[in-house]
Amino acid sequence: MKKLFLSGLSLFIICFLLGCITWFGFEKQNNKNNTIDKTITDKSIDSLNVKGRTTKINITKGDKFTVYYKGQNKVDIKQENNKLSIQETDKKVDKYGLNFNPFRKINGEMNITVPSGKMDDLYVSNEINNVNIKNLDIENAKFAMPETGAARVNIQNTSMKKLFYRGLKSTVYFNDSEVLNADIKTKRASIIGKQSLIKDAVLSAKHGNIDLSNMAIDSAFKASTQQGDIKMSYNQAPDNTLLKLNPEKGKANVNNKSFVNDKVGSGKHILEFYTLNGDIYIN
Repeated sequence: MKKLFLSGLSLFIICFLLGCITWFGFEKQNNKNNTIDKTITDKSIDSLNVKGRTTKINITKGDKFTVYYKGQNKVDIKQENNKLSIQETDKKVDKYGLNFNPFRKINGEMNITVPSGKMDDLYVSNEINNVNIKNLDIENAKFAMPETGAARVNIQNTSMKKLFYRGLKSTVYFNDSEVLNADIKTKRASIIGKQSLIKDAVLSAKHGNIDLSNMAIDSAFKASTQQGDIKMSYNQAPDNTLLKLNPEKGKANVNNKSFVNDKVGSGKHILEFYTLNGDIYIN
């Protein structure tokens, strides 16, 4: 009886493994991807509108204006005058309506290159994957990250003359960038900056930290959190800066010895920080 049980179990395991191999092999052959490799020749385009769903979005400086996408969703590309719109839809090119394979990768990637890196207007939204902006010079940028997702936005070596950002669950990260005239708000995410200039801006994180390190000495902006700390440090000794620190239920910690009575020099660069339940650090 025992031998019969073991024989039956062995046969079941062998059949199960063979079935899995056959299924995954069949699915691999039939797993269709949508691949787009498009070059935009119209040099008048100075406005870009990108809406993603599950794909990673990379926008960077390049020799030509190109759009490359590889993933399972259909992508609509339309041009109207000087504006180019790119939208990842929820329609799949894969003939399977449902994905029963847990090992099957469904997230795609979209790479957009912009000649000279200059854009008058840039609008980006994404739901559940990251957005990477690199080596661009943008006059007016807008990011709208929906509440349903938690996509991270990474901005590197980029200049933005005007920025509007809403990332309810999406952390925004600046590195080696210039951000001017900005209105940045997150609901359940942090605002992080490094080696950047932020000027004439308002930063607000409802539940999250504002963490800015090695910042330019002429940075001047307002920042606030309800549940979280605000940390600020400089890339060199600050000059001509005035601190207005208002921690309601926390503490203000000025650890930078350049400041005397919250001021250094003329004080023309003003940092005005508010926290409800959190501390403020100037390092």
